Amino acid sequence: MNSPRYLNLFKIALPLPGVSSILHRISAIAIFVLSLPMMGILVFSLSSEANYQIINSLFGNFLFKSLFSLFVTAMFYHFVSGLRHLVMDFGYWETLKAGRISALATFISTGLFFFSFLYLAW
Repeated sequence: MNSPRYLNLFKIALPLPGVSSILHRISAIAIFVLSLPMMGILVFSLSSEANYQIINSLFGNFLFKSLFSLFVTAMFYHFVSGLRHLVMDFGYWETLKAGRISALATFISTGLFFFSFLYLAW
C-alpha cells in the first residue's frame, strides 16, 4: 500500500489548471451561499419605490458592496470556467499546455472583469 501518509493541502504545488478547477468549485459555493440573500434583496427592492431607496442606500455600505462585488465576480468566474470545462469535455484543450493557457485566460478575463466592475460599481 503506497497511500499518502502526510497530506497537507497547503504544501502541495498544484498546476494552474488544478487551481482553476478548485476555484471553480469555490465560486460555486460562494454563488450558492450568496444567491438567496441577493435574490431576497432583489425581490425586496422591486416591491416598492421606498424599498428600492432603502436598498439603494445599502449600496453605500462597504461590506455590502464588497459582498455584492464578490458575488458578481464569482458568477463571472464560474461562467467562464464552466465554458472552459465544457470545451474540455468535448475533447479540446486537454493537453497540459492547452490546459495551462486556458486556465490563465480564465484568470486574466476574470481579473479584467473584476477591475472593470470595481471601476463601474465603486
